[in-house]
Amino acid sequence: MRLRTLLSDVRVTQNLHFLLGNYKYDPLPSPACIRLLEIIPSADKRIVQCFLKPFELDTAPSFQALSYTWGSPALPISRATSASSRTRRLQASSTLPSFSNSDDIGLQHFQQEPEYNGRTRRHSIICNGRVMQVTANLKDALQMLANPVAPRKSVIPPRYYWVDALCVNQENILERNDQVARMAEIFKRARSVVVWLGKEDEYTADALTTVERISEIAEEEWPLIPYTSFYEPARAPHYDRLNLTYHNWLGFIALINRPWFKRAWVVQEIALSKSAFIVCGSRAVEWEKLSKTLSFIKSTKFYHHLHTEKLKHIKALRRNPGIYKRLLRSKLHVGVGPLYLDATRLKISTIDQSGTQERNQMPPLRMLLDTHRFSKSSDPRDKIYAFLGLADRRMAPFRSQPNALTPNYNLSVQEVYTDAARVLLTSYRNLSLLSHVEDPSSRRVPNLPSWVPDYSIDLDPYPLRYRGPSFWKASGNLVWEPNVFGLGNGELDVQGYRLDVIDHTSVLVGESEDPSASWASIVKLALSLELPYPNPSNSRKNPGRVEVLWRTLTTDIYNKQYPAPLHTGSLFIDYILNLQIRYRLTPWSSTDEFQPHHSPLSESIYPEWRTLLQLEPPESPYCLENYRERLTTMVESMFNGTYSAIGLAQLQHEFDQSGGKRRRLFKTRGGYLGTGARSLREGDEVWILHGAGVPFVLRPQENGNYRLLGEAFVYGVMHGEMQGLALPRRHITIE
Repeated sequence: MRLRTLLSDVRVTQNLHFLLGNYKYDPLPSPACIRLLEIIPSADKRIVQCFLKPFELDTAPSFQALSYTWGSPALPISRATSASSRTRRLQASSTLPSFSNSDDIGLQHFQQEPEYNGRTRRHSIICNGRVMQVTANLKDALQMLANPVAPRKSVIPPRYYWVDALCVNQENILERNDQVARMAEIFKRARSVVVWLGKEDEYTADALTTVERISEIAEEEWPLIPYTSFYEPARAPHYDRLNLTYHNWLGFIALINRPWFKRAWVVQEIALSKSAFIVCGSRAVEWEKLSKTLSFIKSTKFYHHLHTEKLKHIKALRRNPGIYKRLLRSKLHVGVGPLYLDATRLKISTIDQSGTQERNQMPPLRMLLDTHRFSKSSDPRDKIYAFLGLADRRMAPFRSQPNALTPNYNLSVQEVYTDAARVLLTSYRNLSLLSHVEDPSSRRVPNLPSWVPDYSIDLDPYPLRYRGPSFWKASGNLVWEPNVFGLGNGELDVQGYRLDVIDHTSVLVGESEDPSASWASIVKLALSLELPYPNPSNSRKNPGRVEVLWRTLTTDIYNKQYPAPLHTGSLFIDYILNLQIRYRLTPWSSTDEFQPHHSPLSESIYPEWRTLLQLEPPESPYCLENYRERLTTMVESMFNGTYSAIGLAQLQHEFDQSGGKRRRLFKTRGGYLGTGARSLREGDEVWILHGAGVPFVLRPQENGNYRLLGEAFVYGVMHGEMQGLALPRRHITIE
């Protein structure tokens, strides 16, 4: 009673520690123990009172686990963001951890972040009669657990909860190592998982309306909803059952872009849960409904439409954006991250229901690391550790190295990433991991060997092997012979053949003020090709420059067909026509009056399409005469109002997936055309490495070693054709 009276008189919670003292952790009684949190109801909902108690995990009472984000849970574009707050963020950015100034990155670099990101523990709760500091979002979550919302009100709330920030002594590295290694078991034991997305905002109602309505549609009806019905619902008889507005969809985009969905740890927390509830402010929904919504979006491919860059052009939203005016300028979309998150849960849930015999058939670690590369973690080491508990221990790398990659927060980020790469390379005994190394310009962690992926960042673009059904084997059946000793020293010894040296490269979009510069450089590369194109396989194919160009730009894949069907070339001609129209009309003003600018485009960098087409033989489908006929047909259909460029959307998608703005076109001295890392330059070398499915671009160093720039697609040498070239085999070291 005296404590309650004392607390009621305290208005500033940060002064509580002067009255009660700070909480101090007692050591866990045994390695098999965990702590569970008991929340005590309080008349004053602003005050959180709780107890931490140790239990043996095997005999622990029923508990729920909390899944949340340590930092701010809100969408970054919330209405609270103002000019002054943005200024404070810019000023605070000078205190952010700088990877370039540290050789050894440890946890401290990621926990001492500026206050604006919400990770600072500034809020007090009462734990075991002492004061414990927590983040604002965690305090909100604890208050929610103490006062359940529907549909959780219909479930008898448990007495105990497991919350990582409180139940694990984060300052004790040995305890942290042990508890992190046991998190998978903890979440399997939990009765259910409560997902706390943070307080609701102005978009939450629309978001949950979308989830509720989609979850009511029977799965067998999904194929009856056409892809285009998103924009033309009147033409889809089943779509009207959704009764969703564009505002509802925008609300869903806002919800799915909350930081929680990007956390690395939530994959394990959701995948292993027996059941889960999503709570946002005072609203709650079962995870199964969100799961069904995500499956629907994936099945109908509506995620292609759910991008603010596309939605902002819809007439109805231009006229009445409502509360979504700022959101429409945010470039947010429903990415693959939430889809992969739910797919992982569904895969593991299916296994669980099939019987105890297949209970441990989890995904392999390599698949988890590749699939969830998009995820974020405040401690970059968790990009590896967060997936260890989900991985099948009977598969690589644990089948041959059972004690590999145990959580150890005494190791630096460089050590953890290098060790992970070494273990995966030696267990799979091929070089496919090298395709997951990002462009050098994107790397954040310094002093990583160039062959080690920087898992702290997204991989963009994704590896070429994800393009489609093609199984490339550039090295044929040649096998990589690993040097385990060299790997231990950060050096990757490889065997292979130097295919050629790069002598010309393209300009990427954004590298020139002139919008036509990129395509102009691409056309020049095509014009510089000597015919016949190199034919190491001695096939009867004799492609012209235009065909080599579009097959290289698409990695010879169209709509998951390999090689791309011939009609892709016809689409490419239409694409050229659209580019011509766009660039020729660019000089004309669309704001003041329809008057030409004085200087249209720099003719020196205007794409020489005409010259390229003139070089095609008369029998070529890409010759200038056929181009003119197609132009006439297109202009006539434009006048008749029957022309539609919708067919080019798939081709544009193929360009984007093949590399788009993120891979650079190059030509080699021997006349090969290919695409590779945007950091490549003249003088870099193209190699076919044993045990690799695709070629790689390497940069020679003064000491005779090489550094990896990234994978490449080289037209004509993707299926072991180089074995007929009689190139000398070499042993080299990538550092």
